[in-house]
Amino acid sequence: MRTSLYVLFMLLLFSSAFADGPPPPPLFDPNAVTPPIEGAPSSFSGKGTDTMIDKVSPGIYRLGAIQIDKGNKTISFPAEVNMGKGMLEYLLVRTGGKTHESLLRTKVEPYQLQIACLLIGLEGTNNPLSFQGDPRVPEGTPVEIQLKVADKNGTFIELNPTLWLAKMVDAKIQAVTDGSWVFTGSIIRDGRFQAQSEGSIVAIYHDPAAMIDNSSQGAESDKVWLVNEGSVPPVGTPVTVTIKPAK
Repeated sequence: MRTSLYVLFMLLLFSSAFADGPPPPPLFDPNAVTPPIEGAPSSFSGKGTDTMIDKVSPGIYRLGAIQIDKGNKTISFPAEVNMGKGMLEYLLVRTGGKTHESLLRTKVEPYQLQIACLLIGLEGTNNPLSFQGDPRVPEGTPVEIQLKVADKNGTFIELNPTLWLAKMVDAKIQAVTDGSWVFTGSIIRDGRFQAQSEGSIVAIYHDPAAMIDNSSQGAESDKVWLVNEGSVPPVGTPVTVTIKPAK
């Protein structure tokens, strides 16, 4: 079954590590392939920018490189590590977006992810943040984000993305232990879907243009979030991202 993405989009849219010393051995396989997406059919390539939704099995749909599991309310898609050190404002952007300040990048289009998120029941906000760095806590459906990557033994492991983040607190770099995310749905400005226009998908530093925002403490600042240097795989390492409603 194939459905016009544009029509569906319009209907849905308007209907609702830091110490000196010798380097440690690699934690991850630098030659890893893209981790498999659980439950994906054998024909699922994890590639493509189709503008149609395909039903591939009961409850499982494919939209380009995105797998949509309506029964388990998950969406999964390929990405890759984009930064190994430095300050961050985003967890994930589209390739060609603000990659100079994002931990991960993906070739998946934001408008495709928007449709996928809506199809698993995520709801954005009618009260978006007013500007980047707005101190208000963003509103929307709380979500969980999980990453899958190959370790140094080639075994695929799942982890919380906060393990790859660090935070500056009282002039000291600390591990991130309180990460939380909400699906805000981005905004329409001057007739344009801003997540698509800017390529911003998951923000660490509050951004109303991003589809998913950071709801944890300190997200109003662009001067505290960093890559957890030494814990992140090499730039270019394939990662599978899964998003689902928070429990």
